[in-house]
Amino acid sequence: MRQLLNKRLQGTPNALFCVLGAVLFLLVFYTLAYRTPLWEIWLPTNMDNDEVLYNRQVVAILTHGGPQGYFGYDESYAALGRYGGWGPFLIWAYALPGFLFGSSVSTILWCNILFGLVGLAFFARAARLSVWQMLVGGGLLVCLWMPLTLFFCGSSESLHNALVLVAVGSAAALSRHPRRLWLVTAICACGFLTISRPYAILLWAFPLVALWQEHWRARNVCLAALVISFSVGLFNMTLLTAPYFEGLGLDLTALSMAGKGDLLGAVAYQWQHVVTQLRIVWSQLLPTLQGNIQQLGAATLGFAAMVAVTVVLLVMDVRRGRAIRWKVCALVCSLVVMLLLVGLYNVIARHLMLPCLVMLAALLLEDASRAVVYLPVLAVLLLPLNARRSSLSTYFPAMAEQMTAVETALTESQAEVTGSNPWDHTLAYAYDDGVFHGYLYAVPAGMGIEFDWNTYLANGNRTIRSRYAMVGHGTAAEARLLADGWQELVSTTDLVVYERPEGETS
Repeated sequence: MRQLLNKRLQGTPNALFCVLGAVLFLLVFYTLAYRTPLWEIWLPTNMDNDEVLYNRQVVAILTHGGPQGYFGYDESYAALGRYGGWGPFLIWAYALPGFLFGSSVSTILWCNILFGLVGLAFFARAARLSVWQMLVGGGLLVCLWMPLTLFFCGSSESLHNALVLVAVGSAAALSRHPRRLWLVTAICACGFLTISRPYAILLWAFPLVALWQEHWRARNVCLAALVISFSVGLFNMTLLTAPYFEGLGLDLTALSMAGKGDLLGAVAYQWQHVVTQLRIVWSQLLPTLQGNIQQLGAATLGFAAMVAVTVVLLVMDVRRGRAIRWKVCALVCSLVVMLLLVGLYNVIARHLMLPCLVMLAALLLEDASRAVVYLPVLAVLLLPLNARRSSLSTYFPAMAEQMTAVETALTESQAEVTGSNPWDHTLAYAYDDGVFHGYLYAVPAGMGIEFDWNTYLANGNRTIRSRYAMVGHGTAAEARLLADGWQELVSTTDLVVYERPEGETS
């Protein structure tokens, strides 16, 4: 019986089993993690502000072939095109499967579930995981928790995490046999990750390590693709995306200061940025350690636990002469990503899940047999922080009625617009003005959205190019619009939308 069990656990399932296993795994996790039926999720009532901007750009492609207005921040726009802070590549990656699901508030959600299923099934098959390795992988994902929850939301992390699994799985397949299919898949996954997130260039280490010694032609193709994708990523970041809020995007100030010869100033500035980020992490890590669980604190502990397990296994494997290349790649990638987040960007809980997935994949490839030791340890450490049953947002009539009123008014107004000026098809939203950003789902498909600070719109010296503005009642932003002669288009309990005075242009 024991021999039969070992044989079954070490067997490699076929592709259909991998797909069905991924479907069953996500279905079971969702059932255990959430009370809300999947088909009743309604994103507008509870979502991140990024999610609505993803959705409105995707539905613009599905209905109009692309945005008719501008997406940006504080009345900014991309040098080329009309897309927001992520550029057209990421949005089109969602739009392509989005044609299967239609243009609704849940388009991104269904795309994310599809990406999650594809990523899990592809990795299992490409890496030739045994049943035991799949069980270990499922256990590790449940311990981390957040990567699975990101498959059931409207953000873009699901796509990135799925592509990580595709990239590492393709590299594992390349290490067995450098077939063209695996090479093309690895290049596409790593290339797209690099274009959408330039720091993901580190993931090229996996296919390069798989090919480096014996397959120089394929290795050179990968190196060429690396350079091209990074160049396209810089082009996308600088010319195809709208500039983000000042001080909240990628912070290259220290590099700019160093380039101008102010080395001491650059070091001082960078040090202050790092200290600020570490204080933010500690402010959520300390309460988490004391029992008041914070999302960033739990994610930081999960990242630290994965690093610790990977380092311990790496040391043991070095001493015993076992395979270590995937763990080395995973550790280098993960630690450098963490340094980049601390040094140049912001440490956000969901961003820490990408390096955690990289380490998880490496452990499955090289150290799944010892999971009987480290998996229970991670379960004891992480499950109390992460595992909890919750509810997702559902239809909220009071909000839906207001959204319908806003959508109807904007649609009727847009029908009277005859010009092709993108600003005539753009709405300025007063962020932090008391109006929940979920109401932006009411902006008709095709229209652009300027995600502006309320202080920007309230400042009479700032130019408002957008034809429409959504603000809160009785706010400084509304007072500025009224002073400038803007006309009320529609008013609801929670917001009011104004239109530029008739006859004026941007």
